Amino acid sequence: MKEEKTHSLPSFSAYLHKVFSFRSQVQTLSDSRQEPDISPQSVFLALFHAFVFRLPSLQQLEAELTHSHLQQWIQAERGFRDDTLRYSLCGFDLGPLEQMLVDANRRLKRNKALNPGRVQGCLVAALDGIEVLSSYSRHCDSCLQRRVKRRGPGGTMEELTQYYHRAVGCQIIHSEVKPFLAVEWLQPGEGEETAALRLLTRLPKLYGSRFFDILLLDALYAQTPVLELAEKVGWEVIISLKQNARDLYQSAIRLFAQRKEDTQIREERAGKTYEALLWDESNLPFSLQDSRPLRVVRSEETLHWRHYRQNQLQPKVTHHEWIWITTLNAQAFPAAVIRRLGHDRWKQENNGWMDLTQHWAFKHGFLHACRHRPKRGQKQEVANRGLAAVILVLLLAFNLSSAFVHCHSKLVRRYRLSAVAVARQLYFWLAKAPPSIRAPD
Repeated sequence: MKEEKTHSLPSFSAYLHKVFSFRSQVQTLSDSRQEPDISPQSVFLALFHAFVFRLPSLQQLEAELTHSHLQQWIQAERGFRDDTLRYSLCGFDLGPLEQMLVDANRRLKRNKALNPGRVQGCLVAALDGIEVLSSYSRHCDSCLQRRVKRRGPGGTMEELTQYYHRAVGCQIIHSEVKPFLAVEWLQPGEGEETAALRLLTRLPKLYGSRFFDILLLDALYAQTPVLELAEKVGWEVIISLKQNARDLYQSAIRLFAQRKEDTQIREERAGKTYEALLWDESNLPFSLQDSRPLRVVRSEETLHWRHYRQNQLQPKVTHHEWIWITTLNAQAFPAAVIRRLGHDRWKQENNGWMDLTQHWAFKHGFLHACRHRPKRGQKQEVANRGLAAVILVLLLAFNLSSAFVHCHSKLVRRYRLSAVAVARQLYFWLAKAPPSIRAPD
């Protein structure tokens, strides 16, 4: 018998239900509508499968909902327009959605799906922010604002108000499955570090204090409140060090300039050769106001690689300098490991935000400034939670699809299929006519 080389939607659904109790959790979802024709469960399943199939927009999903097979699959009595999706999602209850995300991530850890990515026995997470969307015309009550200069139709420069949304997300980065743990939105008038601190405060309440062990952060978060929270929770941190932490940065630069490097390393990766000189110093005070001792690691790197210029492969050499502060012990985590972990923070950018942007329509602008909002009683509109609801559904689809691809699928391991190829196979399976069912004679 010839082996089937494509994935089917029933096998994907059976995996979600068996491992994550997906169907029972869907029944807990609700929105603000009163006695709707299309249930919030059907709305969620429609959007969830749209992300799993990598559909680019709600309009494309509306076109797919005209097929009776998809209607039957999401348990909808009829097809519906994208207005119904917008109307429902803008009043969606975010609590059960976030709980679904938390329960899925806890199950991944219990099933040891995150273990292959441990570093020295530790789970590593990264936190960073991203701008989701921007507009000069559409805006809502939660939009951030900035003044932007651009060239107008007549060629003259004009200054306009730009509205945008920005979020901070935390993601496990070293395992094959790289699940997002949670996301926090910036509110008008606050900076990214404020939202990040709010997210870090929520994570122990959602997952417990030691769901992960090491947290990688950008230089923006090199602040006393972040260090105090990490120490209280029990996280070890690695933070990029730049001029914003001026006292510690200048002290480290002066100290390392007076002595020879502690370690030299050379590695080859992806056709590139890295040569690094490493300095390592412990017990430097963080600032004049905060004297807590921190370890500082500096790396002077020379990168040798070849690139095409005028249709010829030519060698190129570039030089870089990196400095990190960390609370990790020097014996268990030598400077070479700190350097690798410091660079691994970019995995969230490449395998997290960039993947969502390029392959999951992350910045499409779903439900931005949507006016189709349910009302409580006769007059009061429900707060617009549409964008937050869509992003939670997207992250849930991202995590569960990754788990199916990397933890369950034998076809991926055998034929080296990409996650995008698996998504297309699930989508094309839905286009097949459902099998005929005949009653027994």
